[in-house]
Amino acid sequence: MFSPLAMNRRPLLIFYLLVGYIFVAFGWWIILLARITSQAYNEKKELTELNEKFIARPNSNHQTELASINQDQHRKIIMIFGEGSVFLIILLIVTWKTTKSLRHEVRVNRQQKNFLLSITHELRSPIASSKVALQTLLKHPNLAKEKYEILLNNSVQDMDRLQGLVENLLLATKIEDHTFEMGKDACDLSDITKSVVEKTKEAISQRRVFETNILPDVMVLGDRMGLTSVVTNLVENAVKYSPEGNLIRVSLSEENNRAQLTVADNGFGIPDSEKKKIFQKFYRVGHEETRKARGTGLGLYIVDRILALHQGKVSVKDNQPNGSVFEVSLPKAL
Repeated sequence: MFSPLAMNRRPLLIFYLLVGYIFVAFGWWIILLARITSQAYNEKKELTELNEKFIARPNSNHQTELASINQDQHRKIIMIFGEGSVFLIILLIVTWKTTKSLRHEVRVNRQQKNFLLSITHELRSPIASSKVALQTLLKHPNLAKEKYEILLNNSVQDMDRLQGLVENLLLATKIEDHTFEMGKDACDLSDITKSVVEKTKEAISQRRVFETNILPDVMVLGDRMGLTSVVTNLVENAVKYSPEGNLIRVSLSEENNRAQLTVADNGFGIPDSEKKKIFQKFYRVGHEETRKARGTGLGLYIVDRILALHQGKVSVKDNQPNGSVFEVSLPKAL
């Protein structure tokens, strides 16, 4: 039985074998054509010499004719290897482009499969949890008030998680299809950030420590739902990829007529080689600690695309002594 990795590599292997065959066959035909040309040259040269020796007229110019034959032979050899070299260069360029495209397709296919597995888990987990909580409430209607409230709160949090997941899926689809209709309203980014942080703190209880420094009344022009998604994904990303009990810093300030949002964690961090890849659709950081965390690989893609529509940008750098810092810059509303 073939593994998924072997199945993903099969198209590349077939392509490499085909290209290798083309190179070998073309090289053989060049050599064969050169041999035929050389053979024709030798035969023509011999005929000229025989003609000079046995039937040449007194006024014939033997040396001139041989020089013409040699020049013609040289021109043909240059033409064969010149045109062959051009074809090989074109074939190499096409091979490189096609290989790059195939590798991209294999990578996207692998990421999509991982996304389907992740999304299945993301949907199944809160549904199963909510179902157990509701079944418990149905079977035990006389539960103590404290336990009753815990079960209800857990169900609400699971539904919030599902709602956020569905919103991310819909938003990513609209962005991909260029159907996202961005509002152009004056939005209070300070209020949005505070609301997201408070909501996140309630959802995760005491498992993370938040430190906030949010300048009030920071106004930006744009889509409130999209900006809320940006802040939510960044904050949830910090929670997701940092161990319990770690500090998460969220700050909002103004600089040069731009809003500056920073979300810093002391988590596992992001390798330098992957910092430019994390904003790609379906991409997830490859080390084991982050693979254990739930996620679909859509959050940072949505952040990057939404900010681009707002003439904003996002960047990531290392935190000290460990972790990551995401920095967002947006133009302020005038």
